[in-house]
Amino acid sequence: MNARLIIDLQDEQLLRLLRLEAAHEGKALREVIVEALKGYFSSKRENQAIMKLAEKAFAEWDNPKDSEYDRL
Repeated sequence: MNARLIIDLQDEQLLRLLRLEAAHEGKALREVIVEALKGYFSSKRENQAIMKLAEKAFAEWDNPKDSEYDRL
């Protein structure tokens, strides 16, 4: 599957850093961007999983009487 994306970064320094990273790693810009996006979404999914686990840990705090503290 081919997917094409055209993006205006609106940040010359960010584009310069992207090009420097690609040159430093000997990779195409596309490779650097794909790796960055994969890392971003992997981290996001991991954080969501952690938050889901944390919900269980704080379930006992879900008490209507505790809403009194929200007004403080």
